[in-house]
Amino acid sequence: MKHIGFYGGSSIVELGSASEMAHFFSVLNKQIHDVNDQKILSQFYQKYLHLHELEEASSLMTQLRQGLSEELKYRFFKYFEGMEHCIKSAQGFHEDWGIYKPVRIVITDMPDFMTDRDRPLEQYDALGPHDPPFWSR
Repeated sequence: MKHIGFYGGSSIVELGSASEMAHFFSVLNKQIHDVNDQKILSQFYQKYLHLHELEEASSLMTQLRQGLSEELKYRFFKYFEGMEHCIKSAQGFHEDWGIYKPVRIVITDMPDFMTDRDRPLEQYDALGPHDPPFWSR
């Protein structure tokens, strides 16, 4: 089983399996009614977050987290915390070095992580709306 997690800036947070990640996003998608929020969540699920989306994504995750039952908040605690950690890491890396290392979902197992880490953003951008994300393949 491949382990999946969040990566951004200089941080990696290992979370679980691809099916667990897909379930997390399925739960979040059920709460979204705004088109822009759906776009951000979809962008993160399939591709990566742009620098200008980080604050909005962080705010959205806080809002979605608050709307969950206590059971789901507990179950997905590490997902919300991991995403926030990677967002802050990406922002800090950009502030310190002027380089944006995007927040995205990756395979955290070696050597697959190295492939995901080094994958050009153009490959993510080339994904069509019905293409599976790289981490789920």
